[in-house]
Amino acid sequence: MTATEQATATAAAAELAEARQRTLALVSPLSDTAVETAYSALMSPLVWDLAHIAAYEDLWMVCRHGGADLLQPDLAAMYDAFETPRAVRGDLPLLDRAQALDYLAEVRERALEVLAAKGIGDGGLFELVLRHEQQHDETMLQAIELARLLPAPALRKDPRPAAPGGHSGLEAVEVPAGVCTLGAGRFGFSYDNERPRHRTVLPAFRIGCTPVTNATWLTFAEGGGYERREWWSDEGWSWKEDHDITHPGGWARGPAGWRQWRLDGWAPLDPDEPVVHVSWFEADAFARAHGARLPTEAEWEKAATWDQAAGRARRHPWGDEPPCPRRANLGQTGFGPHPAGSHPEGASPCGALGMMGDVWEWTASEFGGYDGFVAHPYREYSEVFFGRGYRVRAAARGRAGSGPPARPCATGTSRCAARSSPACGSRGTSRFPPVAADDDDHQIGYQALPRGVPVHAADGARVGKVHRVLDNAREHIFDGIVIETGDGRRFVDAPEVGRITRSRVTLTIDAAEAAELPPARGTLANMQTRAERMGRRWRRRLPGR
Repeated sequence: MTATEQATATAAAAELAEARQRTLALVSPLSDTAVETAYSALMSPLVWDLAHIAAYEDLWMVCRHGGADLLQPDLAAMYDAFETPRAVRGDLPLLDRAQALDYLAEVRERALEVLAAKGIGDGGLFELVLRHEQQHDETMLQAIELARLLPAPALRKDPRPAAPGGHSGLEAVEVPAGVCTLGAGRFGFSYDNERPRHRTVLPAFRIGCTPVTNATWLTFAEGGGYERREWWSDEGWSWKEDHDITHPGGWARGPAGWRQWRLDGWAPLDPDEPVVHVSWFEADAFARAHGARLPTEAEWEKAATWDQAAGRARRHPWGDEPPCPRRANLGQTGFGPHPAGSHPEGASPCGALGMMGDVWEWTASEFGGYDGFVAHPYREYSEVFFGRGYRVRAAARGRAGSGPPARPCATGTSRCAARSSPACGSRGTSRFPPVAADDDDHQIGYQALPRGVPVHAADGARVGKVHRVLDNAREHIFDGIVIETGDGRRFVDAPEVGRITRSRVTLTIDAAEAAELPPARGTLANMQTRAERMGRRWRRRLPGR
C-alpha cells in the first residue's frame, strides 16, 4: 500500500475502535442475565446484537473484502437479521455473553489484519460495517430503555443545555415553493434507499420550527386528545382502544405529577423536551387536532437541507461543516433528547431546528425506492420492505462524512406541517399497516387480518391458513404470521408476506419454498431449516459468487 493508503487504513482502524468502545460500554454495567434475556418480541436480546455485529463484520470486511473464509460459518443463519426475525431470537441457542464477546474480539483481529494488508479499498464495505455497528448501538440503546435495564450504559454523560424557551412545536417556518434535490449524491457513503439524488418540485408549505414538546403533548392528552374520535383514523382508534393507549410510552402519572422513564431511570417529565415514544397513529391524531398534518418525506428533507438562495442541498442542515455538540445532540451522550430549540447553530436554511440528532420524526410517506433505485449490497437490506406499509421516519444525516452519523437517542416524535407534509433524509423506517378497505379484494392492515384466512404461495398454491399474527402493537412492528399447514404450524417471516386482504394472504415465496417454512418456534431445528433455506442468498454474498 502507498503511504496515503496506510494512513487511511490507520484512521479506519481508529474509527472501528471508537465504535467498538461505545458498543461495549452499553453492556458493561449489566448482568449476564440482563444481556442474555429477551424482554420483548420487538427487540433482540442484547447478546444477539453483539454476535450479529461480529458476524456482519466477518462477512463484509473479512470474507467479502479480505477474501478469507468465515470464522464461524455455522452461525451464519442464526445471526442473519433477515433469516431470524426479532420475535424468535429469544428462543434460539445463542452464544452466551462471554462467547459473543470472544467472537467480537476474534473477528476484529481478523478485520484489522485485512485493513493492514489491503487497506479499505474504495471505502464502501468499510463504511457499511462501521455504520452497521453504530446502527446497532442505537438499537441496543432502545432495547435497554424499553426493558428499563439498570445500571445505565457506561457512556460519558455530557451536560445538557438549558431550555431556551419559546418553543412548543406549534411554531412554524415557511419553506418556499420551487425545485429542490433529494437523496444522496454519487460520492461518499449512503444507503441504497437514499439513492439516487433526484430533483422534484414542491409547492410552498409551513413546517414546525421544532419537534412537538412534552408540554404541548401533555396539553393534547389532558385536553381529550385520546378521547376525541374525530381526530383519529379508523385503524388508529381501533388500535388505541384495543391497547388502552392514553399517553406516550414511558410516561407515568405519580403523586408529584407526570414522570418519564429515561436511560438512567425515572425523572420528572421535562416540558421542553421533544415528545418521544409516540406511534404514527398518535402523531397523525395530534396533527389533525391542530388543523395540520404530518409532512411528506420530500417536504421534510427540503426543510432540513435545501438552500433556496444557493440553489443546492446542504450536506448538513447548517452547512458543510462537520457535526459538533454546538449544532446537534449526537453520540447518545445526552441520555435523552435536548430541549427543543437548544441548538440554534444547527438551524436549516429555512430556520427549522433539531433536524439532525435527538429524535426520529414521523412523516406521512410510505417507505419505497426512488426512481432509479438499485439494491445494494443485497435486496434484503431495503427493497423487500418497499410498498409493505412501512412509514418513513426522518433524521437528517451527513451524506458522506467520515465521522459517526447523527444518532437519534429516542424514537417516534412529531413535527407538524401545513399544506403538504415532511420527509426524510436518512430514511429510517417504522411499520404502519395499510389503511383497511371494506372490499374483500383490497389490502388491509395486518392488525385487521382474521384468523383462518387462506394463505397462498406466490404461484397460487394454497399452503395453509392464518393461525395468528406476530407483532408489537405499540410500535407497529409486524414480525410475520403463524400458519396452520398439513404438517403443523409454520412461521412466515414478515418479508415473505406479500398482499393481505380479508379473504386471502399471498406470500412472496413459491410453493416449494413454502414447504420449507420453519416450525413456529425458534428451536435449533428451526435454525437448521433456516440455514438450508437461506443458502442461495448467503452464497450470493460471498466472494466470487
